[in-house]
Amino acid sequence: MTSTTDVKYENKSVKTIRGMEARTRAKYEKEGWEFVSQSQGKVRSELKFRRSAPKIPWKWIGIGGGVIAILILALVLFATLGGKNEADELAAAYPSQTAAASPTPTIFEPAPTESSEPAPIAPVVTEITVDELLDKLNSTDMGGIKVGDQFHLTGELFMSDLWMTGASGDYFVMLKAQAGAQDLSVFVDESGATGWQDGTQVDMVVEMVEATINGETTDGWLRARSVTTI
Repeated sequence: MTSTTDVKYENKSVKTIRGMEARTRAKYEKEGWEFVSQSQGKVRSELKFRRSAPKIPWKWIGIGGGVIAILILALVLFATLGGKNEADELAAAYPSQTAAASPTPTIFEPAPTESSEPAPIAPVVTEITVDELLDKLNSTDMGGIKVGDQFHLTGELFMSDLWMTGASGDYFVMLKAQAGAQDLSVFVDESGATGWQDGTQVDMVVEMVEATINGETTDGWLRARSVTTI
Protein backbone atom coordinates (compact mmCIF):
# COMPACT_ATOMS: atom_id res chain seq x y z
CA MET A 1 0.00 0.00 0.00
CA THR A 2 1.43 3.42 -0.99
CA SER A 3 2.00 5.83 1.89
CA THR A 4 0.27 9.19 1.59
CA THR A 5 3.64 10.83 2.20
CA ASP A 6 4.82 9.41 -1.15
CA VAL A 7 2.10 11.23 -3.07
CA LYS A 8 3.33 14.33 -4.89
CA TYR A 9 0.98 17.17 -5.74
CA GLU A 10 0.81 19.93 -8.31
CA ASN A 11 -0.59 23.19 -6.95
CA LYS A 12 -2.75 25.92 -8.49
CA SER A 13 -3.51 29.40 -7.16
CA VAL A 14 -6.64 31.11 -8.54
CA LYS A 15 -7.59 34.77 -8.05
CA THR A 16 -11.25 35.71 -8.29
CA ILE A 17 -13.43 38.68 -7.38
CA ARG A 18 -15.06 38.53 -3.97
CA GLY A 19 -18.45 36.84 -4.09
CA MET A 20 -17.38 34.49 -6.90
CA GLU A 21 -15.40 32.09 -4.68
CA ALA A 22 -18.08 29.36 -4.61
CA ARG A 23 -18.42 29.23 -8.41
CA THR A 24 -14.64 29.24 -8.87
CA ARG A 25 -14.17 26.46 -6.32
CA ALA A 26 -16.91 24.31 -7.90
CA LYS A 27 -15.39 24.77 -11.36
CA TYR A 28 -11.91 23.57 -10.38
CA GLU A 29 -13.18 20.75 -8.14
CA LYS A 30 -15.13 19.47 -11.15
CA GLU A 31 -11.79 19.38 -13.04
CA GLY A 32 -10.27 17.15 -10.35
CA TRP A 33 -8.59 19.79 -8.16
CA GLU A 34 -8.78 19.49 -4.37
CA PHE A 35 -9.56 22.72 -2.47
CA VAL A 36 -6.82 23.56 0.08
CA SER A 37 -7.29 27.08 1.42
CA GLN A 38 -8.66 30.56 0.75
CA SER A 39 -7.23 34.01 1.53
CA GLN A 40 -9.60 36.95 1.16
CA GLY A 41 -8.71 40.51 0.24
CA LYS A 42 -10.86 43.59 -0.10
CA VAL A 43 -11.34 43.20 -3.85
CA ARG A 44 -10.11 39.74 -4.79
CA SER A 45 -9.85 36.39 -3.09
CA GLU A 46 -7.13 33.82 -3.72
CA LEU A 47 -8.08 30.12 -3.71
CA LYS A 48 -5.45 27.40 -3.56
CA PHE A 49 -5.98 23.91 -4.99
CA ARG A 50 -3.92 20.77 -5.44
CA ARG A 51 -4.11 17.41 -7.21
CA SER A 52 -1.91 14.35 -7.48
CA ALA A 53 0.93 14.82 -9.93
CA PRO A 54 1.47 12.04 -12.50
CA LYS A 55 4.35 9.70 -11.68
CA ILE A 56 7.49 10.12 -13.78
CA PRO A 57 8.66 6.84 -15.42
CA TRP A 58 12.27 7.17 -14.23
CA LYS A 59 13.07 3.57 -15.18
CA TRP A 60 12.29 4.08 -18.87
CA ILE A 61 13.93 7.51 -18.88
CA GLY A 62 17.12 5.90 -17.55
CA ILE A 63 17.05 3.18 -20.19
CA GLY A 64 16.46 5.72 -22.95
CA GLY A 65 19.31 7.89 -21.68
CA GLY A 66 21.69 4.93 -21.70
CA VAL A 67 20.81 4.04 -25.30
CA ILE A 68 21.33 7.65 -26.42
CA ALA A 69 24.74 7.79 -24.69
CA ILE A 70 25.86 4.61 -26.51
CA LEU A 71 24.75 6.00 -29.89
CA ILE A 72 26.59 9.30 -29.27
CA LEU A 73 29.79 7.44 -28.31
CA ALA A 74 29.59 5.29 -31.45
CA LEU A 75 29.12 8.37 -33.67
CA VAL A 76 32.09 10.16 -32.06
CA LEU A 77 34.38 7.13 -32.60
CA PHE A 78 33.22 6.72 -36.19
CA ALA A 79 33.79 10.41 -36.98
CA THR A 80 37.24 10.41 -35.33
CA LEU A 81 38.53 7.28 -37.07
CA GLY A 82 36.91 8.09 -40.42
CA GLY A 83 38.27 11.66 -40.43
CA LYS A 84 41.79 10.51 -39.61
CA ASN A 85 41.87 7.93 -42.43
CA GLU A 86 40.56 10.48 -44.94
CA ALA A 87 43.22 13.03 -43.93
CA ASP A 88 46.01 10.44 -44.33
CA GLU A 89 44.79 9.53 -47.82
CA LEU A 90 44.71 13.19 -48.91
CA ALA A 91 48.24 13.78 -47.58
CA ALA A 92 49.58 10.81 -49.50
CA ALA A 93 47.85 11.80 -52.77
CA TYR A 94 48.81 15.51 -52.66
CA PRO A 95 52.05 15.86 -50.65
CA SER A 96 53.06 19.19 -52.25
CA GLN A 97 49.71 20.83 -51.56
CA THR A 98 49.51 19.69 -47.94
CA ALA A 99 53.05 20.90 -47.28
CA ALA A 100 52.48 24.35 -48.79
CA ALA A 101 51.91 27.10 -46.32
CA SER A 102 48.51 28.76 -46.42
CA PRO A 103 48.58 32.49 -47.09
CA THR A 104 47.65 34.62 -44.11
CA PRO A 105 44.27 36.23 -44.78
CA THR A 106 44.07 40.02 -44.67
CA ILE A 107 41.40 41.25 -42.31
CA PHE A 108 39.78 44.58 -43.09
CA GLU A 109 37.99 46.21 -40.20
CA PRO A 110 35.21 48.65 -40.99
CA ALA A 111 35.88 52.28 -40.25
CA PRO A 112 34.25 53.42 -37.01
CA THR A 113 31.02 55.27 -37.43
CA GLU A 114 29.28 57.69 -35.13
CA SER A 115 27.06 55.89 -32.63
CA SER A 116 23.43 56.90 -32.52
CA GLU A 117 20.75 56.29 -29.95
CA PRO A 118 18.75 53.15 -30.80
CA ALA A 119 15.15 53.70 -31.69
CA PRO A 120 12.75 52.72 -28.90
CA ILE A 121 11.27 49.27 -29.36
CA ALA A 122 7.49 49.22 -29.48
CA PRO A 123 5.95 46.74 -27.00
CA VAL A 124 4.66 43.48 -28.45
CA VAL A 125 0.87 43.28 -28.18
CA THR A 126 -0.50 39.72 -28.21
CA GLU A 127 -3.93 38.96 -29.67
CA ILE A 128 -6.00 37.01 -27.13
CA THR A 129 -9.56 36.38 -25.98
CA VAL A 130 -10.98 37.25 -22.56
CA ASP A 131 -11.32 33.55 -21.65
CA GLU A 132 -7.74 32.76 -22.75
CA LEU A 133 -6.31 35.65 -20.73
CA LEU A 134 -8.30 34.65 -17.63
CA ASP A 135 -7.03 31.06 -17.92
CA LYS A 136 -3.43 32.31 -18.13
CA LEU A 137 -3.83 34.52 -15.04
CA ASN A 138 -5.35 31.63 -13.08
CA SER A 139 -2.75 29.04 -14.17
CA THR A 140 0.52 28.16 -12.45
CA ASP A 141 2.94 31.11 -12.62
CA MET A 142 0.24 32.98 -14.56
CA GLY A 143 1.01 31.09 -17.76
CA GLY A 144 4.33 32.86 -18.18
CA ILE A 145 2.82 36.36 -18.27
CA LYS A 146 5.20 39.00 -16.91
CA VAL A 147 4.68 42.55 -15.69
CA GLY A 148 4.63 44.81 -18.74
CA ASP A 149 3.19 42.23 -21.18
CA GLN A 150 0.37 43.70 -23.29
CA PHE A 151 -2.66 42.04 -24.90
CA HIS A 152 -5.33 43.07 -27.39
CA LEU A 153 -8.86 41.76 -26.84
CA THR A 154 -12.52 42.53 -27.39
CA GLY A 155 -15.22 41.74 -24.87
CA GLU A 156 -18.50 42.61 -23.20
CA LEU A 157 -18.82 44.59 -19.97
CA PHE A 158 -21.12 43.27 -17.23
CA MET A 159 -21.81 43.36 -13.46
CA SER A 160 -21.71 47.18 -13.49
CA ASP A 161 -23.14 47.31 -9.95
CA LEU A 162 -19.74 46.03 -8.72
CA TRP A 163 -17.60 48.57 -10.60
CA MET A 164 -15.80 50.76 -8.07
CA THR A 165 -12.53 52.26 -6.90
CA GLY A 166 -10.80 49.40 -5.11
CA ALA A 167 -8.37 49.28 -2.20
CA SER A 168 -5.46 49.97 -4.58
CA GLY A 169 -7.00 53.34 -5.51
CA ASP A 170 -7.76 52.18 -9.07
CA TYR A 171 -11.21 52.21 -10.66
CA PHE A 172 -12.05 48.87 -12.28
CA VAL A 173 -14.71 47.40 -14.55
CA MET A 174 -15.47 43.77 -15.36
CA LEU A 175 -15.41 41.87 -18.64
CA LYS A 176 -17.67 38.87 -19.08
CA ALA A 177 -15.71 35.58 -19.17
CA GLN A 178 -16.79 31.99 -19.74
CA ALA A 179 -20.29 33.03 -20.81
CA GLY A 180 -20.83 34.91 -17.54
CA ALA A 181 -19.59 32.20 -15.17
CA GLN A 182 -16.43 34.26 -14.47
CA ASP A 183 -15.23 37.83 -14.82
CA LEU A 184 -12.00 39.59 -15.75
CA SER A 185 -11.35 42.82 -13.84
CA VAL A 186 -9.52 45.67 -15.62
CA PHE A 187 -8.30 49.01 -14.18
CA VAL A 188 -9.57 51.91 -16.32
CA ASP A 189 -9.77 55.69 -16.22
CA GLU A 190 -13.07 56.33 -14.42
CA SER A 191 -13.73 59.50 -16.40
CA GLY A 192 -13.46 57.53 -19.64
CA ALA A 193 -15.99 54.97 -18.44
CA THR A 194 -18.87 57.44 -18.48
CA GLY A 195 -21.81 55.92 -20.34
CA TRP A 196 -20.53 52.36 -20.10
CA GLN A 197 -23.04 49.79 -18.90
CA ASP A 198 -23.79 46.08 -18.91
CA GLY A 199 -23.59 44.82 -22.48
CA THR A 200 -21.23 47.53 -23.74
CA GLN A 201 -18.77 46.01 -26.23
CA VAL A 202 -15.19 47.24 -25.93
CA ASP A 203 -11.94 46.87 -27.84
CA MET A 204 -9.01 47.05 -25.37
CA VAL A 205 -5.25 46.89 -25.14
CA VAL A 206 -4.44 45.84 -21.55
CA GLU A 207 -1.13 45.53 -19.72
CA MET A 208 -0.25 43.26 -16.81
CA VAL A 209 0.74 45.51 -13.88
CA GLU A 210 1.39 45.45 -10.15
CA ALA A 211 -0.96 46.94 -7.57
CA THR A 212 -0.39 47.79 -3.91
CA ILE A 213 -3.12 46.96 -1.38
CA ASN A 214 -2.59 47.55 2.34
CA GLY A 215 1.15 47.90 1.80
CA GLU A 216 1.45 44.61 -0.13
CA THR A 217 2.40 44.80 -3.83
CA THR A 218 1.28 41.94 -6.08
CA ASP A 219 1.18 41.34 -9.82
CA GLY A 220 -1.55 39.70 -11.88
CA TRP A 221 -3.62 42.89 -12.36
CA LEU A 222 -4.66 44.36 -15.71
CA ARG A 223 -4.70 48.03 -16.69
CA ALA A 224 -6.31 49.32 -19.90
CA ARG A 225 -3.85 51.21 -22.10
CA SER A 226 -6.47 52.03 -24.74
CA VAL A 227 -10.24 51.45 -24.91
CA THR A 228 -12.67 51.88 -27.80
CA THR A 229 -16.36 51.09 -27.53
CA ILE A 230 -17.70 49.06 -30.43
